[in-house]
Amino acid sequence: MSKKEQQVLDGAAEQLQPRPKKGRPRHKDGELPVDMRCGFGPCSPAAVQCCARMGVFVGAYSICGLMTSVLSMYIMSQITTIEKQFGLSSSQSGLLLSCNDIGYLLTTLLASYFARKVHIPRVLWLTVIVYGVAGIICSLAYFVSKDFIVKQGAQISSLFTAGNSSGGNNASLTLVIPSRQYPMCNKVSDASSTGYAVVVTNSSKCDMDGAETSFGVGEPNQFTNIAMTLIAIGMVLQGLAKAPRYPFLTTYVDDNVNKKNTAMYMGIISGVAIFGPAIAFSVGSVFSRQYVTLQDVPISPRHPAWIGAWWLGFLVFGIISIFVSFPLLFFPRKLRPRPPKAKQPKTDSSVKQALLGFLKSLFRLVSNSVYMPLTLSTCVILFGVAGMIAFSAKYLETQFFIPAWKANMLVGLMNIVAASIGTVVGGCVVTKRKLSPLACIRMLLVVGILSVVQICLGYVFGCPNPDIVGFNQESPLDISNASCATGCGCDPHTYFPVCGNDDVNYMTPCHAGCTKQENLTFAGCSCGGGRVSPGLCETSCDMLYPYLINNVFGAFLGTLGMMPGFIVMLRSVSEADKSMAVGFSSLLSTLCGWFAGPVVFGIVIDSACRIWSASCSGQGACALYDNIDIRVKMHSYQLVPKVLAVLLQVIVYWRARHKTDWSLRHEDEEDNTDSDTEDAMKGDPEAEMDTYPSKWRPDPIY
Repeated sequence: MSKKEQQVLDGAAEQLQPRPKKGRPRHKDGELPVDMRCGFGPCSPAAVQCCARMGVFVGAYSICGLMTSVLSMYIMSQITTIEKQFGLSSSQSGLLLSCNDIGYLLTTLLASYFARKVHIPRVLWLTVIVYGVAGIICSLAYFVSKDFIVKQGAQISSLFTAGNSSGGNNASLTLVIPSRQYPMCNKVSDASSTGYAVVVTNSSKCDMDGAETSFGVGEPNQFTNIAMTLIAIGMVLQGLAKAPRYPFLTTYVDDNVNKKNTAMYMGIISGVAIFGPAIAFSVGSVFSRQYVTLQDVPISPRHPAWIGAWWLGFLVFGIISIFVSFPLLFFPRKLRPRPPKAKQPKTDSSVKQALLGFLKSLFRLVSNSVYMPLTLSTCVILFGVAGMIAFSAKYLETQFFIPAWKANMLVGLMNIVAASIGTVVGGCVVTKRKLSPLACIRMLLVVGILSVVQICLGYVFGCPNPDIVGFNQESPLDISNASCATGCGCDPHTYFPVCGNDDVNYMTPCHAGCTKQENLTFAGCSCGGGRVSPGLCETSCDMLYPYLINNVFGAFLGTLGMMPGFIVMLRSVSEADKSMAVGFSSLLSTLCGWFAGPVVFGIVIDSACRIWSASCSGQGACALYDNIDIRVKMHSYQLVPKVLAVLLQVIVYWRARHKTDWSLRHEDEEDNTDSDTEDAMKGDPEAEMDTYPSKWRPDPIY
């Protein structure tokens, strides 16, 4: 037998031998390395080692990420309620929202740089714990002022009880109702002869300097500063916990799976987390229908004095977050050895050398002609998105005259339908179509142009200002040039809107000529069909659902570009700078977008206010906005950043066309099957940039 024939037989025999099963590397004694075992300390039973897989980790973290996302967004569903409770302006509430990002900015860069130097799963566990504690701290703002709030609710109940027990005679109400709370017509000043003498003229000079609302709602009180401090502390703690979350998670996933599957796993985590806003607003809708003290009160959510149970969500979700975080504590430091050819940041105990390496990495990112314009485009997009998300429920309430619970429910449904689907679809398109970084940039440009069109439609879908007798409209009673409030002495500084049976709005019951209260309504009115109810009339404007459809499309577009943008950012930097790139991008996005957006949008919203709540304690929350003004300003502050972002993405595309050093993947044992394809692509930068290996298949999730 010739030597050549013997080699052929030996090769055939080798192919018939069973191949060793792929698995996690073990020591000679068959045990896994300590840093690759599930458990905590010496407690690492063999029965749980099957959980040391990326699919299990993704499932465990997705639940935690969902809860932290809910806590981050829940406060946005309760902005209007918190403003009414403690008399805050929109600029103040916007500052509270930005406190979340103050904590984030303090630690994000250092957290990103030291991502590979810590036990990532355990740090992620700690961040979820801090999120839960932060939610509980925010709820304390209710408990410290609970006695005042309960007393306020009891006063509302006693007012209606007094009115019902008197059979409509309001003589007894004069003892418990301040004039500005029930501003009714006082045509006759002799209470003994008429029984409904309620002086409506405000005698307090400091109160007359501002408009006033019913029952002190929307006015600052002695607990306003304490509440702001507690909520601010909770938001700062959330920011501190948020800082290491995304760069650590990205590093852990990217280091333990094939590069081609990073988008799929991150897409799953992001797709689950995107349900957080939907849950936050949906559950916020439920809690908004409960009175703040959880007591039964004789008013409905449409009543101007209604305040929802805003604190309940912070408490519930804070406790749940702590409970679901513990599985993360038991995952190993790594799921597989790092590839030998992957460039690792050098570990050195010297603080000076660590700082020098940090600055060098930062300089490489700033000078990257693809990474920097892409990051800046993300910043300006998030500036508009952050502001609109922060006040989306408030905008629906104001623009379409709907109660807080309904606005929260609609915002939640929009997120469920659009945002979650957009994130998952974006990740699937990138993974299944094997889009190159250059193709991802093209996708971003198309999405950006469509988003500009969608924002412009927002100028059209809106409602006009309500006509309110006593504020911007004359009385409907034109008999001998008389009015409903002739001789009533109505206070022009008091705002307690009511809706008449004739579907006409009146600034107060006094402006409708009402003389008495019966149950939840006011009767004996010269206008309003003889009877009026608290709150503005339901609008006949039919623009709500066209606006919602347009917003669903906008939310889908906004999240559709998340994963392509993330992949371009991740592949435009070197392996050693990857975690730093994620952290630096998050830093700039937070500083210019999530931090600045709510503050600026809060100031913009305040500039559209027409009636402010006020008392001797100062100016409080806005009671009535100019609908046209707020619609134009809100959408203009979204449109300008979006156009600027598209221009920056054009620059990214122009620079990316000539880039050949994309960080597509690293070589490891699982890429051996693609070696022929890789060899064929060597020397062809365009081919390497435009496609992933042809034979790859996604790893199983579980």
